[in-house]
Amino acid sequence: MAAAIVAAPLLGVSAAPLPQRPAAVLGVEYIRGTQQPDGGFGGFGPGQSMDAIYAIRAAGLDPNDFARDGKTPADYLRSVAPEATDAGPAAKAALAARALGMDARDVGGVDLIAVAAAAFDEETGGYASDVFTHSIVVVALTRLGIPAPTEAILFLRDAQEDNGGWGFDGMSDADTTAIALQALTGAGVPAADSTIAAGIGYLRAQQGLDGGWGFDPEESNASSTAYVVQALIAVGEDPSSYDVNGVDPIDYLLGLQQADGSFPGFDPAYATNQAVPALAGRSFGSAVETPISPPPPGQFAPAPPNTGTGLAAGDAAGHAGLATLLVTAGLLAATRRRFA
Repeated sequence: MAAAIVAAPLLGVSAAPLPQRPAAVLGVEYIRGTQQPDGGFGGFGPGQSMDAIYAIRAAGLDPNDFARDGKTPADYLRSVAPEATDAGPAAKAALAARALGMDARDVGGVDLIAVAAAAFDEETGGYASDVFTHSIVVVALTRLGIPAPTEAILFLRDAQEDNGGWGFDGMSDADTTAIALQALTGAGVPAADSTIAAGIGYLRAQQGLDGGWGFDPEESNASSTAYVVQALIAVGEDPSSYDVNGVDPIDYLLGLQQADGSFPGFDPAYATNQAVPALAGRSFGSAVETPISPPPPGQFAPAPPNTGTGLAAGDAAGHAGLATLLVTAGLLAATRRRFA
């Protein structure tokens, strides 16, 4: 196991630039503490382990250096790959394989790319019936060098709501909008495209007075904010320009980080898995082996074509049950819930 890395969070920084490496690395140290005896992370199933693997790589560290009881994340991925029989789980596992330097076409004898790609419905243009899962699959396949069919892009265009956002069940939310935008940019849709511009407009309109975003717009949280930051990075927006009352979304995230590196939420491990890539200046699943390096001043380049979702903090028991669906399959809940 690699030696523990000690870092201090950066709190209350005005117009915080990206990347925030000390905060990202401190978050990874919290993630290290969630590793299980089988080599995976957290307690909500394979999806959460995949998110942890992305987060570690996004922070410029090698997830292969993380082990518990002799088991590594690669061991874990091989053990659960046969269970990834649906498009969403297979896509997330394929991204994890990429982050681990493994061949996503042969993980424990499973071709994860083929499983995800086989779900494509030529009639609807979707890899799944819901926007969130479809977007995860598009992100994964394009990052793995598989071009998105034109129909898959049209699926997202057609699913966009009149307010510019996307939702799991027809009601727009920040989380689904963020991953849909990343799917479009990953598929090669330019940032100036009207569909992307409308999505960005929706996110700007939904930003809270505290600088963050929430699945419920009335209450910001770490994981939703992190998803949005990842989307802004992907489309070439500067998150620090999203300033509300002197606080931008990076300030908001930094202000939430705890002394142990975690971020609060219905499950701190889940929230931390999302926050680390955002603070590292990465879009969803984008880092393979490149270290963190600051972009040129004033420039946030969109992610190249081949390159979770938060809930309000209250009602923790209900959120934890919903979280199981979110992190296991990489989906939003099948039943939409708004938390007052």
